[in-house]
Amino acid sequence: MQPVKATTTTPTARKVLYGLSLLSGLAGFACLAVGLWIPAKAELAQYLLERAWEKSRISGEPIKAWPWADSWPVARLTIPSLDFEAIILHEAGGEGLAFGPVFLSQSAPIGSTGTSVISAHRDTHFKALADLKPGAFVTVETLAGDKDTYQIDSLRKARWDQSGLTREALEPRLALTTCWPFGSLTPGPMRFIAEAHLSEQTAAFNESAEVLPQ
Repeated sequence: MQPVKATTTTPTARKVLYGLSLLSGLAGFACLAVGLWIPAKAELAQYLLERAWEKSRISGEPIKAWPWADSWPVARLTIPSLDFEAIILHEAGGEGLAFGPVFLSQSAPIGSTGTSVISAHRDTHFKALADLKPGAFVTVETLAGDKDTYQIDSLRKARWDQSGLTREALEPRLALTTCWPFGSLTPGPMRFIAEAHLSEQTAAFNESAEVLPQ
């Protein structure tokens, strides 16, 4: 039986292995940093949007949360059973979703006859929808001061191109949508859809026409 020769690592090989280990460590750190930054950015954005919302309510005109923003607050969404509250942004491209839930402009105006649609990311602002139950109440307060309370009557999953959602409806309805499944980091075609009917509607004392930021 011949003795086994001990393998030796050359200086060049050791440098390569060290470099690969370093790159692997940096990649892991980058993933961790991104994972922490996205929720932090979403939380900071909601803080700034809350300030803009309060200023908008006082002035009666939409005010952007930061000068270069391409969107602005249009409503406040509240789900008491989930201890959830968020400022809703006017749709202005996909960038708005990085900062908060977005009201889809192609859907019906909030509180009017038809289906109003609000969307957000599953890993940030609409993460709480994973615990949403049928019968839960959802309140949407508009910039004009109107408050519409909806009650969840349907929770379902569907492909993004087979959602069955349309602007037309015989009554005021609300749909909250996000990607599904919750907790997944991989993009996919499935969507979680929570639908609700109007339960109570409270108009503001003073009516104001919708205006856009200057």
